[in-house]
Amino acid sequence: MKNIGIIINPNAKKFRTGKASIDQYMNLKTENVFVSAPKNLIELKETAKTFKKMHPDYLCIGGGDGTIQLVLTELLNEFYPDPIPPVLILREGTMNNIARSVNLKGRGPALLKKMIQKIKEGKDIEFEERFTIKVSNSYCFLFGTGFVTNFLNKAYSGKEKGLKRNLQVALMCICDSFRKNEDCEIFKLTEQAVFVDGKRILINPVSGILAGTVEHIGMGFSPLIDAVQPNGKFQIIVIGMNPAVIVKSLNKLRTGKKIKSPKYLNITGKTLKIKQKGIFEYTMDGELYNTENELIISIGPKVTLVKI
Repeated sequence: MKNIGIIINPNAKKFRTGKASIDQYMNLKTENVFVSAPKNLIELKETAKTFKKMHPDYLCIGGGDGTIQLVLTELLNEFYPDPIPPVLILREGTMNNIARSVNLKGRGPALLKKMIQKIKEGKDIEFEERFTIKVSNSYCFLFGTGFVTNFLNKAYSGKEKGLKRNLQVALMCICDSFRKNEDCEIFKLTEQAVFVDGKRILINPVSGILAGTVEHIGMGFSPLIDAVQPNGKFQIIVIGMNPAVIVKSLNKLRTGKKIKSPKYLNITGKTLKIKQKGIFEYTMDGELYNTENELIISIGPKVTLVKI
């Protein structure tokens, strides 16, 4: 029997709200499954070191996109220069866009048991490879600035993250864009210098940038239809249109259709550099971070994702 290492985020929404239980994983009747539920970043780093020494055949991550970003960052940095083992995403978080990218169905213990059963029976397990995106010394699959982070800030200001709050904020954005347009809180324009593979992009000011190596961003939006590239590139969308035009183009943005506008760019590249005076915010897989003056985003290492 192959060894399986599981890392669970006890602060992920389903565990925090009691909709999922860590005990379901701890009580699995097999000696080949090793479960860790680190409570903070220090414990996560120790778990990554332990798993590097153990080098399990498979890794599982219990949490949503934000958890995956944090866990993969620690694992990729710890295992470097070696690749990490294939990863099964257990879909135990608020956002599960990375899991959706490989068409994972079901969640949690059911996914894990299905993989264990296949291993016991000697059946082949399917895999799909996805490149990561490197931001500083962290790794993710989705990156955004501008209206992406503005939306998340508004959505996270509610009592609880989730679809209901996202829909409330989306409605607020639509109404706000038509009432205020240039002064719209979510889609406000910002002076930025943007470079893709060293070439200056002729869009400034910018209302938002979205980049990724997976297609979906949640709420039925799949704007990054060219995100999965075999040649080590990621998809980049740069928008400088005013709020009312963005809202009118939402369906095209939602489905990944290109927009005919000099203030819209949809390309692939290996590096993205953003220059903006002062402190500005960005997101990696739904988590928010700050930087100052300049940020460089590049293609990261491949990760092998398990399909069950």
